[in-house]
Order: sequence, then C-alpha cells, then structure tokens
Amino acid sequence: MKTSLFKKIRHLLEGLIAGFMFVLFYYILPFKACVAFWGWIARTVGPRLSLSKRARSNLKKCFPEMPNSEIQKTIVEMWDNFGRLMAEYLKPQVFWDGKSLHKIEVIGIENLKQFQEDGKPGILFTAHLGNWQMISLAAQSIGFDLTQMYRPPNNPWMDALMLKCQKGTVKNVITKGRGGPKEFLSLIKRGDHALLLVDQKMGEGIAVPFLGHKAMTATGIAKMYLNQNCPLLPARSERLYDSHFRVTFYPPIKFVSQGDQQEDMYNLLLEINTMIGQWITERPGQWLWLHRRWHNS
Repeated sequence: MKTSLFKKIRHLLEGLIAGFMFVLFYYILPFKACVAFWGWIARTVGPRLSLSKRARSNLKKCFPEMPNSEIQKTIVEMWDNFGRLMAEYLKPQVFWDGKSLHKIEVIGIENLKQFQEDGKPGILFTAHLGNWQMISLAAQSIGFDLTQMYRPPNNPWMDALMLKCQKGTVKNVITKGRGGPKEFLSLIKRGDHALLLVDQKMGEGIAVPFLGHKAMTATGIAKMYLNQNCPLLPARSERLYDSHFRVTFYPPIKFVSQGDQQEDMYNLLLEINTMIGQWITERPGQWLWLHRRWHNS
C-alpha cells in the first residue's frame, strides 16, 4: 500500500517537473535556444552517465578497430544529437507549418508518392538515426499521414505529455501493449500505411546479424511483407548541421520469396538489418547506441 502511494507521489512530482519544462521550452524560450540548451546539457552530462558504458561497449563490439578517442567523440555526438532531437520534438511546427517544409531536404520523394498511391497497404521502416520524426513530417508535406507505434512510459502523467508531443509529428498513433499488434495488423489489412522503427531488440524475434553480430530481430515486418503482400519502403533521416536534416526515401524492398517461410523471414530481415547497418556505419554518432541491441550488451 505504501509502495503504491509513494509511486503515485513520485509519478506526480515527475509529471509536474516535466510539465514545467514543457511550458518553459514550448511556450517561452525560442527554438534555437531550446535546441542549443538541450544539446549542451546532453553532450555535457550524457557521456558521464553509467549508461554511456553500454554505448562504449556496443561501439567496441561493432567497430573493434575504432580508436578510443573516436569512440568517445562518437558518444559525445550521439548525446548531442539526442538532446537536440528532444527539443526539436517539442516544436515540429518549425519544420512543417502545414503548408511547407523548412530545414528538411528530401530525396526520393517520387518513391514515397508511388508508395502512397500504389493501392496497397505499406510499412515505411527506419531506425533511431538523426531525428526520425522528420520522416513523418516529410510525408505530411505531400498529404501522407502515417500511423506509428508508440511505447508509453510507466508514469501516466509523462505518458499524457509524451503522447501530446508524439501527435505533433504523427497524427495517428497505436499504443504498444496487448492490443497493439492486433490493431496494427488490422490497419495493414484495411490498406493503410505505417511507420516502424525496426532497430530495437525484441525478445520474441529471431537472431539475425546486425553490424556483424547476431541480434534478436522482430519478425512482424517480414510476416507483413510475405503474408499480407505489404510493400516495405526504407527511409533515413540524417542531421546535416544544427537542426537541418536530409530525409531519404529509398525504392521499395524487392525480395523474392523462395517458398520457405522461416528462411524467407531470415533473409528478408538480414537485408533490412544490413541496410540499416550501412546507414549507422556512415554516421555512427547519430544512432542511439544505448539500446541493449545484442546479447550481453
């Protein structure tokens, strides 16, 4: 009983602090000041946190030839990118005002338009690179509203605040939980489109190489492609400088089934993991190395 009460009080205090910060950065401070502040806080404090040990371990695992000085530089860049995107997350109207895009360079828009108009359901997939929310804003610029999975925090006050921010960049949200996967499948079956981040560890997935090491990988996206005739469109966000981005929409994945469900799933997921791994290798400081992506990481 006491534990439950203390937990509720803690959640309320966290919510009040987060609410105060939201009002300060959303309504009072200008955009550039918000981004600069959060970038400075993140790159100053983040590398000193114990959490950065996991990032360092992951980098050494994937890039064993990388010098320690470069690993440290990459960790600082990762935190700086993360801090900046948190501020950018609060003010999506800076990038998309409902009429035109700002600070976002788009490549491959023809691939996105074809994906939108082919008469089929579809999954646009990406990774925690750059600021991935720029992808949904770029899609909105051609009148394309995507649905995205949302993982709620345990704190209900934080959940309400984060959901408000989430819906600023993605109009349609499916909450992860018991009913989430069924709702997602229903969405695909009725011909809609979704945005998925597919670079996180999934305990119920299968082991597929990722950056040179086997990693548990969710099979849902492969099942949708193989069983629901659901096209898959790769999309990538890159931070060019400050709060300027490049969003690239690649041609759809063209995978030919060999008739063996398990082998097909493995090979398709390998193709996806390889593509994302190439993006990360090109800009390692823009990926979130904090995930427990590999066993013992």
